[in-house]
Amino acid sequence: MKQFKFQKNKYDIELLMDIGTYKDIPEYFFESTLHNTDFYEIIFFARGNGYLELEQQKIKISNNTIVFISPFQKRKWFVEKSKIDCHFLFFQDSFLSKFFSDKLFSFRLQFFYNKAKPLFIRISTAHLGQLQNIFKELLAEINAFKSDSEHIIRALLYFVLIKLNRLYSECYQLSAETENNIIAFSFKQLLQSEIRMNRNVDYYARKLGVSRITLNKSIKNQFGITVSKMITDFILFEVKSYILYTNLNINEIADLLNFSAANHFTRFFRNNTGYSPKEFRLAYQNGISLT
Repeated sequence: MKQFKFQKNKYDIELLMDIGTYKDIPEYFFESTLHNTDFYEIIFFARGNGYLELEQQKIKISNNTIVFISPFQKRKWFVEKSKIDCHFLFFQDSFLSKFFSDKLFSFRLQFFYNKAKPLFIRISTAHLGQLQNIFKELLAEINAFKSDSEHIIRALLYFVLIKLNRLYSECYQLSAETENNIIAFSFKQLLQSEIRMNRNVDYYARKLGVSRITLNKSIKNQFGITVSKMITDFILFEVKSYILYTNLNINEIADLLNFSAANHFTRFFRNNTGYSPKEFRLAYQNGISLT
């Protein structure tokens, strides 16, 4: 599988973010072969067509669509490039954590590392126009970088990300809170890094230094689901990714994801999807979506 890396030396200064229009995106970007990137991507389509297969989601790319992609998520694009009009915003994780002096910043945003909700929204033309005006200011600051440009870039980028978080949260009836639920954001970060090896609620409660009750209340308030459901969503996402995008057999996947036995893995998958891993893989290979 191809992996595209962030081009941090694109400008005269080293900047771990990039913004531009479709004409600035390398030709390979919207290709239909399976690939991923090592950076965050937010793509704003003023005009679109076709669809995006993003991990286990099939997203229709129509006008006023915004797509959110976290690092290393696998995707294929099926669009007619000549009919696309879009802006993009790319950045690496270290850019967000250092730029905002907050290692949890990307986990505060509902649209990154979300395993349960669609990874896109459709917005009004007025909202899109407002964002496009900010993109122009951001690009102007980057292209004519001055000693105080970093402050302007930080302020404008923060506005864009928080605005998008509010729009996304409103669309899917989630909490738009980004400041006062550190337990929930820390839990989301832990799941992203440790879910392949541990699915025990008590383990995460101990790591966070809280009780199961406190953890569950925090997750319910922020994400609208229980701790157990969020753990299941995260591990099921990993399971489906291995089934769809690798040639590993059931025993190998079960071992990689720390299931005690292959039959336990198969039972977990069937209980949560209604299909066996084999049925799920064969359906995908035959162009049938069971997600």
